[in-house]
Amino acid sequence: MPWGFDSPLSHHLSSPQSIDSALAQETPPGHRMRIPSEEGDVLMKAQVETISPVKTKLTVEIPPEEVASEEQAAYQELRRTANLPGFRKGKAPLAALKRAHGGRVRADVISRLIQKTYIAALRENAVFPVNDADIQLQSAGDDAAIAYTAVVEVRPKVEANAFRGLKLKKPRVEVEEGAVDGRLEQLRSQRASFDPAGDDYAAADGDMVVIDYEGFVDGEAFDGGKGEDRSLMLGSGTFIPGFEEGLLGAKAGEDHTIEVAFPEDYRAEKLAGKEATFKVRVKEIKTRTLPDLDDEFAKEAGQTEGLEALRGQVRDDLRKEQENETERVFRQSTIDALLAAHPFEVPDSMVADQQTHSTERLRNDLMSRGMDPAMLGLDKPEFQAMQRRGAERAVRWAFLMQAIADAEQIEATDADVDERIETIAREDGRSVSVIRGFFEQGNQLDALRNSMLERKVLERVTELGTVEEVDAGGAQEGDAA
Repeated sequence: MPWGFDSPLSHHLSSPQSIDSALAQETPPGHRMRIPSEEGDVLMKAQVETISPVKTKLTVEIPPEEVASEEQAAYQELRRTANLPGFRKGKAPLAALKRAHGGRVRADVISRLIQKTYIAALRENAVFPVNDADIQLQSAGDDAAIAYTAVVEVRPKVEANAFRGLKLKKPRVEVEEGAVDGRLEQLRSQRASFDPAGDDYAAADGDMVVIDYEGFVDGEAFDGGKGEDRSLMLGSGTFIPGFEEGLLGAKAGEDHTIEVAFPEDYRAEKLAGKEATFKVRVKEIKTRTLPDLDDEFAKEAGQTEGLEALRGQVRDDLRKEQENETERVFRQSTIDALLAAHPFEVPDSMVADQQTHSTERLRNDLMSRGMDPAMLGLDKPEFQAMQRRGAERAVRWAFLMQAIADAEQIEATDADVDERIETIAREDGRSVSVIRGFFEQGNQLDALRNSMLERKVLERVTELGTVEEVDAGGAQEGDAA
């Protein structure tokens, strides 16, 4: 997601609509009573059973007189429109209608009564489902009561009572000169020039080779295993292990056969762990020349006054990168500590929805970049298991974050959202109206507001706890006490 946030759970966690639960408070469980529904009053008896903290079972019984009344109304409606041999429209007797349409009428009555009483039972008992009910008909004989059960998942009741006084660890930001040197070497490599080597030159690490190649597994060519005029820098790790090493010492015009094995975790499942043979023609070799690391290079690469100024610029960039990464790791470790301190279940349906959301978002992102999701193993069981764990964590954190926000009276206001949009616009170099339009058109304002709430909640948790700065590597994601 752009600008580093995502809130796929907002549609699940919005506050339920206010309903009148006075009947549930004043009526003994299972007591038969007439309850108003959207389609008229209905006589019924409903009992509630808590299966788990996130699963509830409703048992609903509709008495025979209510069923008979509904059937009578159904047959009256049917009489007006039914065409039965030997009878004028609207004049067919009830017995004839039952013989011709009794089964269908009974099924329609059962379906209609379940629809009416299910909603009424939820209202009566203040049950707020987060998924479609699993409804099982228990009894529905002729001239008898109708009974059914409805199992639904509900929001967990999260008590935020262990978020104060956390002992947290945060990596200290330190930029070493070795990291600055390494980044400068990367800049040199990016501006390297490649010149044709001599006819008898043997390829070495860092050289660019131009090759044609074709791969075979069990003697058969495989999809994606052939290329022509491919430029490859030896030592770059672009190809699978063993391929680039097999070209060290090669000379232009030579043919080589390279034996390799695809890694066990290779993205194309059908090739993972397989041994392969590549036939390679080396067409050209180019040697790399790095520019001198001097003031002229600094002026060109960093548009600075000289090498020392470039080093300072690189150092500042590295510090900012480390600060961002440190904040990310600290944020995740704080969330992990909060989740560990507040064990509670969440509905499976919400976890499944979140897993589907995350996987489809990744799939669409890969396809937009021209990559095949299947080749990257998105449907592999181990990947889906990882997605499942991430989805459960996301759902649990969404509930816990809101519970902490409620306990501390924290909210993300319109002013917070406006300020964040202005910051994004400034950093992105676009107008506020353009950025706001992006969020509005993409229905992302709720996601932005959610990210602001998360930031406020984590800031409050940090204020209420203690933070120890440790050396880089001394704190990792999940480290907290």
